[in-house]
Amino acid sequence: MKHALLAALVTTTFLGLNGCAWFGGGSEDAPAAQNGSDAETVSRPSGEALKACGADRLKALTGATLDQNVRQHIVDQSQAQQFRVLAPDTIKTMDYREDRLNINVNDQGVIQSFSCG
Repeated sequence: MKHALLAALVTTTFLGLNGCAWFGGGSEDAPAAQNGSDAETVSRPSGEALKACGADRLKALTGATLDQNVRQHIVDQSQAQQFRVLAPDTIKTMDYREDRLNINVNDQGVIQSFSCG
């Protein structure tokens, strides 16, 4: 009985923390909650705004499939303190953090854009 309770507790804790797991923030597997993608609903940020999180250095990766090698390249190039992957229907927090890099991907995992926030 103790092992079953411990396993349930560990599983619940892991699932609860998984939403904040990837490179210090966000989840790339969050369930759908909004209609439309961030690229459709958020205006394009200025060049200065893109510098805060390093998004201005990543334009060459737009159109690439987000895999582990591309993720490592993003980490190395951007030098952002936090990252999150946002698919079209990803739930996201609305707090703005200029040093957090948003990696906007489509349903197939292809990078559409980068933004700070």
